Amino acid sequence: MFKICLDDDCHKIDECEACERNALIVCFLINAVMFGLELYYGLIAHSASLLSDSAHNIGDALILGTSVLVLGSTLASKAKLALVKSIVMFGFGILTMFYVVSNITTGHIPDHVSITYVGIFVLIGNVASAVLLLYYKNKDINLKSAYICCRNDAISSVGIIIAGLLIMLTKSNIPDIIIGGSIAILICYSAIGIFKESMQVISNDVFEDWK
Repeated sequence: MFKICLDDDCHKIDECEACERNALIVCFLINAVMFGLELYYGLIAHSASLLSDSAHNIGDALILGTSVLVLGSTLASKAKLALVKSIVMFGFGILTMFYVVSNITTGHIPDHVSITYVGIFVLIGNVASAVLLLYYKNKDINLKSAYICCRNDAISSVGIIIAGLLIMLTKSNIPDIIIGGSIAILICYSAIGIFKESMQVISNDVFEDWK
């Protein structure tokens, strides 16, 4: 199995803390770059789907960055951070809906070329991030939440590419509205799931303290 650290004693990426830390750092950098790219072209193209996904990516960058800080912490501490991250995710989901409503009211048809090409680039980055975090998604709720974020982004990227192609074919902003709204729902649904699981871990920890 490949590794992403310089430790000569490392033989398995999923058993190495250095690989785990490096995976989170690489994913953080990827998401930060994708945020800037989607924000820039989203504003130029007036695309609800790109702008909404840029909001998702900056949330993911913050989530991945803070995940590095709690490596080696207790399960309860990681659950508390995951709880905060779920609230942040939900907030960005609501922000996404704002962009969708804005697109509906203005009726602007975004540039399909920018949407399609940016979507392809972002898809590659999101798949790479999801693959890196796949090895750690079952270790704890914190890493699971980071993996879910990158996985959702990969799904969203496919939708963005489809939106760009449909805008080209229909000359309508409806595909952009639908994809933007779908991303918002996906973000909120995942955030609620992480919130519930985090609360369960925290509740179990409190119960153990009382015993």
